[in-house]
Amino acid sequence: MIMNKLIFIFTATAFGFTGFGGPLDKTHVANDAQWLAHLDFEDLKDSVMGEFLLASIREEIAKNNDSPISIDVDLVAEELHSLTAYGSSITKDPELNSVLVVKTGKRARSIIDGYIASLEMETDGKSNVKRLEGKAHDTYLIGNELYATFLQDDVWVSSKSYEQIEKAQQVIEGRTKNIENSNSKLMRSDEPGFFFLATVEGFDAIADMPPQARVLQKAQGGHIALGEQGDMFKTKIALSTPDSETSNQLSRIIQGMVALASFAEVGDERLSTLMNNLVVEEEERLVSIGLEYPVESLINIIKVLAKERNKAAKDKSATGEEV
Repeated sequence: MIMNKLIFIFTATAFGFTGFGGPLDKTHVANDAQWLAHLDFEDLKDSVMGEFLLASIREEIAKNNDSPISIDVDLVAEELHSLTAYGSSITKDPELNSVLVVKTGKRARSIIDGYIASLEMETDGKSNVKRLEGKAHDTYLIGNELYATFLQDDVWVSSKSYEQIEKAQQVIEGRTKNIENSNSKLMRSDEPGFFFLATVEGFDAIADMPPQARVLQKAQGGHIALGEQGDMFKTKIALSTPDSETSNQLSRIIQGMVALASFAEVGDERLSTLMNNLVVEEEERLVSIGLEYPVESLINIIKVLAKERNKAAKDKSATGEEV
């Protein structure tokens, strides 16, 4: 799925709010948004976790690139300021009801045009990226399923539905209401000092929730923020509930899961240390979870998990299993 891959690439390369393009611009998110994810790329690039992720992406691209045309990760990172994805549904055709808004530097448009021209030359005009004629703005169709439009030199909008791009344009131009007018406290919430945040309303409406995430069906919505302060990685999670009884149940379930996880080990890192730094708090219609953990220790855990995942994939490949 190209839309999913693009979102993954952007967020992997990159879910204090200062500096151009970094903060969540609520005037660029439609009022009917049921979920959103925002990445402040300016803050992430200045973090230890960001440096680690960029290095990992460089390594992955170099390892898998079998084409003379390659992606300059550092150049892309320099031109990216923020990514905001949002959608009006999490249950009915979510991919056709979502949009990705990318704030870039002034050179991004020229860089992308140059990259597309290189693709066309490499494929003798048979590239899977096509420029569409008759659109109000420069618009491309990628792989016959993803539209990408530069509404401004520094604002790029993508969606599987061109109708969603037109809707996003109306929001950005102030012709349609944005989430500043929303009744949802979760959607309107700010998290200063975090480089990634995501918000979802309507957990309880999702029918086929994976077993490991079914606890979320007790919540009506959720909010997560990630960031760094000094040498500590910070996470804040908030789950909204219909009443105090549900908050109490959810709080006890989460604390039980934390207790079980504290016995696990990943490489040389004991998860008990991580779990001991996790704080669960309960309010009348809200359960919040806060965590601070040394960022270098967290990176070590990520490296071990990635190594184990790659080993499992190679073992499946060697035995002919589907990876």
